[in-house]
Amino acid sequence: MFKKISVLMVLAASTLSVSMAQVSNDFNFPVDKFDFGVITEGEKARHTFEFFNTGKDTILLKSENVRASCGCTTPSFSTEAILPGQKGVITAEFNSQGRPGTFQKTVTVYYKEQVAKMLNIKGIVEPATPEVAHSEAELKKAAKISVDKHQVNLGKVERGQQSSYSLKVTNPGKDTLFVTKAQAACSCITYKLIKEKSTEEVNYILPGKSATMKLVYSPSADGYNRDILTLYTNDITTPRTAIVVEAEVVESLQQKSILQEGSGGAPFSK
Repeated sequence: MFKKISVLMVLAASTLSVSMAQVSNDFNFPVDKFDFGVITEGEKARHTFEFFNTGKDTILLKSENVRASCGCTTPSFSTEAILPGQKGVITAEFNSQGRPGTFQKTVTVYYKEQVAKMLNIKGIVEPATPEVAHSEAELKKAAKISVDKHQVNLGKVERGQQSSYSLKVTNPGKDTLFVTKAQAACSCITYKLIKEKSTEEVNYILPGKSATMKLVYSPSADGYNRDILTLYTNDITTPRTAIVVEAEVVESLQQKSILQEGSGGAPFSK
């Protein structure tokens, strides 16, 4: 049975970003959403989105054109004139101070009296905790986590479908490694840890042993998706391990045949 990952976010914001009209042909954002994963309270999480001017007019952004969904998020943007075909940037900075838990914020781009684009950022804020100093003896006998891949690109996924991937997780340490929990800022990733040379589902890996982590990803939005699964373990040097999962959601993986695309009749008839 796949483990349920702790998800604290409210999905309404995501639904809103999809349902709002975004009809401007002047902006092309290759990526319009970003997952910061887990950050520590007090950090300022910042991401820069690139866009291209695909219209016929010069774009000159002003403060009224770029607005954040809350005071905790500060947008900045290219202030110079962006000619057709040229690139511009919009940066979103989230202040996590005093805001523990899951967050999802938007930066809305308004242009020609309409919503040109909604940019989405999300993540999980953990309260800051004092650092603990460990002796050399403790470090030598501790459990350790090693993952064979920290970034997984699943390619194209049909809308509404899932995609899976298996990772190798190894414990090169001297103590038993325990995966105590996992978190994501979405409800789109599930996982299970399978004991080496077995079908048994476990939450631990013995010293010097490995296990298979089976991920199932259900991206929700059309286009490019990037989400982060964070594993929590008893590795005292790396208590959090992030795994980035990416995919491109498309309407269908099946190509239309030449017969289907024609208006009727045999396509090669004279």
